[in-house]
Amino acid sequence: MIKDFIKYLKTERNLSDNTLEAYRRDVNQLFVFLKHQEPRKVVRNDIRQYLGRLQQQGLDKRSLGRKLSAIKAFFKYALREFAITVNPVMGLRSPKLDKKLPGFLSQAQAVQAVESHQGDPKDKLRDDAIMELLYGSGLRSSELLGLKSRDLDLPGLQVKVKGKGGKERIAPLTRASAAVLKQLVVKREDEGFVFLGRNGNQLNRRQLQRIVKVRIRSSDYGGKASPHALRHSFATHLLDRGADLKAVKELLGHASLSTTQIYTHVTVDRLKKVYKQAHPRAGDEEESG
Repeated sequence: MIKDFIKYLKTERNLSDNTLEAYRRDVNQLFVFLKHQEPRKVVRNDIRQYLGRLQQQGLDKRSLGRKLSAIKAFFKYALREFAITVNPVMGLRSPKLDKKLPGFLSQAQAVQAVESHQGDPKDKLRDDAIMELLYGSGLRSSELLGLKSRDLDLPGLQVKVKGKGGKERIAPLTRASAAVLKQLVVKREDEGFVFLGRNGNQLNRRQLQRIVKVRIRSSDYGGKASPHALRHSFATHLLDRGADLKAVKELLGHASLSTTQIYTHVTVDRLKKVYKQAHPRAGDEEESG
């Protein structure tokens, strides 16, 4: 039944292989805990006990929520497709997450990382293009890795991106991105993947993570060095410089504005600047006695 569920997710919801594997693993772990009990015999208390065990093992709220989401999706599917009459997860709520602001580099740190000479000199052109796209266009890792030469419109300074759920959008390119991409693909004879590893195959997530980590670590940024940190920086810096929230939503490829609103945090420097410019008592005058 789990195989049928994963097949359904792949064909009907067009989920990525990584997401499908996470769903498969999360649902399978439940039934291992239940000693492979038949789905129609599972009751709410079984699910509660499973989630309680995971909490005892120290699983964080976000991971618990993800597992419960996968389990809910499975039983929703089972109710519709198989002889199951009671939904054991009905009414169970995901744990409330602590609101966590995404980490981001300062503008100076981002420029420092993008222009860094760290990494293997043989791969510098490719790595430059990766950093320019992640910070200059705010692409997700999967979007960048999936790019093919035919997706690039370098004269038009734009690129066609395939986002979550297979949804396509047009993302802008900086002139720096277009210039380095032109050098990268100019000698290519096919329209295959833009970013390749040493073996000529498509670059994978682990390789991408390593490339970005080396570059970001060359700056003085102390947070988690990842491709997503550059995406966060892209959004934050746009908003810091006055970009409209709805426009940033479209640039990021978010389905909902509420997802983009997490980026409306601002740096202390910007708050101080706005305060100093706007408040009549916030000038440079020294305080009187």
